[in-house]
Amino acid sequence: MLVSFETFVEKANRARTTDELVKEFLATVKQHGLDRMIFCLQTNHDHIDMKPGVGVIQNYPEDWMKHYFEKGYDRLDPVISYCQSKMVTFTWAEIPERMHMTRQQFQCLNMGIEAGLYNGTCTPLWGPNQFAGIGLASAEKLDSFDGNLDLITAYCNHFYIAFQRINRKTDFAERRIYLTPREDEVLTWAASGKTDGEIGTILNLSEDTVDSYFRTAFKKLNANTRVMAVSKALSYGLIRP
Repeated sequence: MLVSFETFVEKANRARTTDELVKEFLATVKQHGLDRMIFCLQTNHDHIDMKPGVGVIQNYPEDWMKHYFEKGYDRLDPVISYCQSKMVTFTWAEIPERMHMTRQQFQCLNMGIEAGLYNGTCTPLWGPNQFAGIGLASAEKLDSFDGNLDLITAYCNHFYIAFQRINRKTDFAERRIYLTPREDEVLTWAASGKTDGEIGTILNLSEDTVDSYFRTAFKKLNANTRVMAVSKALSYGLIRP
């Protein structure tokens, strides 16, 4: 039976080390056919004890990663470049169709596949003045990934939140967050998979009013997507779907 998003959140929130978190994350995404990951911090994260870089956590083939850095692919990787213009998970397969790539970028993408990274996806992770990303792939070439990009987006965003919690500097001040009852309600229903229209019907509110509550919650949570806002609210214990 597939682990639900709520179950993953509970397990991730119980993790006390990065290794524990990565183990839970890999076990969860493996259910969808993805068993390779690379986590990249693309900008400084002043509140955690880790420098930015490509592959701060990864289980990609060692030979490929050595070749990747020797060739300087970390400076021109088309997955990273394309990721900077996206908000949700995308597949590597769509990059050549949507982005003008140089010969070296084509080479980087193709050689990654030849190295045994199939069915690749990437999830951009945006925060206040910070940017990261998670690449996922499978060791199996055919029919391994089930294609559920929405769930992969949710899992990756919550991994990012839990990772920051675990690695937060002890002397970094974190402001308290308070949600209004309505903000709590719209986020709780969103965590259950309800649309704006459905939430409006349940709460007897217009869709514009529901949207306004989301926007005020986004500001409080330093989130710019619904997935990020819901993940943060769950992680901080502000809502319980």
